[in-house]
Amino acid sequence: RGRAARLPPPFSPYERGERLVHSLILGALLCVAFGGPDRVTLQDGKKLEGRVVCERKDAVVLKLERGERTIARAEIAELVTLERSLSGVLERDLQSADAAQLRAAAKECSAAGLDADARLLWLRTLLREPSDEQVIGALGAKRVKDAVVLPFGKRGLELSQLRAPQAKWSEAFELASTHFQLRTDLPLETALDALLGLERFHVRFYGWVGDPLGLYVFDERQLPELRLYARAADFPAPPVKGPRVWFAPLENVVHVDASSPVPMPDVVADLTRQMLFSALRRGAGPTAQLQPWIATGIAEALARSAPEQAGGAWRAPREAYKPHFTAAAASQLSFDALFQAAPGDFTNGARAGEYSACAYSLLHFFFEARDGALRQGLGRYIDEGAKGKLSLGALSECVGLTKDQIQAGWRAHVAQFAR
Repeated sequence: RGRAARLPPPFSPYERGERLVHSLILGALLCVAFGGPDRVTLQDGKKLEGRVVCERKDAVVLKLERGERTIARAEIAELVTLERSLSGVLERDLQSADAAQLRAAAKECSAAGLDADARLLWLRTLLREPSDEQVIGALGAKRVKDAVVLPFGKRGLELSQLRAPQAKWSEAFELASTHFQLRTDLPLETALDALLGLERFHVRFYGWVGDPLGLYVFDERQLPELRLYARAADFPAPPVKGPRVWFAPLENVVHVDASSPVPMPDVVADLTRQMLFSALRRGAGPTAQLQPWIATGIAEALARSAPEQAGGAWRAPREAYKPHFTAAAASQLSFDALFQAAPGDFTNGARAGEYSACAYSLLHFFFEARDGALRQGLGRYIDEGAKGKLSLGALSECVGLTKDQIQAGWRAHVAQFAR
């Protein structure tokens, strides 16, 4: 049985004994969540409201006030979700948009229930048009003499302060989008670009692995967090010396030393691990497990599809990354060795690169070989594995191949793409 990384328990919500007002606020938030914001219209005209927590090709899972309901696609006439609404906004060029275009996008987000993203767009508009009264009102800002002062936490910041790095980490901006939290002492525009990039990566991530893995969207009460540090002195030391990006599962935080440009593949690899962690915890519970070779393979596939620097062109994750296939072809590692490997084999030691390249090529085999015929089987195995069924026999049953057939098929796949 392969070893797996066990996900730690989620952080507790409000502790017992909190003031009554906290309970009332939480109750109101839950009522909003269960009353919407997503809507499923059935073929017979009946409308169901709740939260669509998982979309598959054949069905969707709708979280209702009491429990969840799985609805076949054939029963659905119309589907409206936060993710679908946000995806339409993210397709636009928001970084080059003028104030009028940003205002329109912010209003569209508000109408769709995307309040966090609407605020981000209003902030972006403020940086374009600081004299716009509509923007000032939407953000709750105030005019103080000739300056516009925006409330940020317990502080009020003028436009010049928003455009500059913050003086110290304790004064870092704290922002949120629909699916992420961000904390950074970099200029506000950089923070807004980072959250925009995170949400676009969210679409890419679920578009590639969401269906075969049956992944749930993140729990809105426990959003994953990215921290970007403008000064290396504030960057917390990673468990293994050297990386400028690392994922801390106990905090559900990705830390990035942003004192100088960081290669995008490094950031994407750890973001992918974080997103797998968050999605599996939402769908299968806090004890969900994912074998290291699968987590590494998915992380490497998405990382190698990323440009070296932000703003570059992305590749499709299914496109073969030849350097990894070349490394896998030169390796003597067997499928059994990868299946049994521990997390540290892929991150520590002189052979970590070899293990990672082989994991990538094996994941590519399961996802793309035989015109994708093995994808759904691997997805079933991951779904069952998250609940503890991690044996080699379970994998063989799900994909319809013996261990020897997997070894032979994987090696033939490696030889094909290493040429």
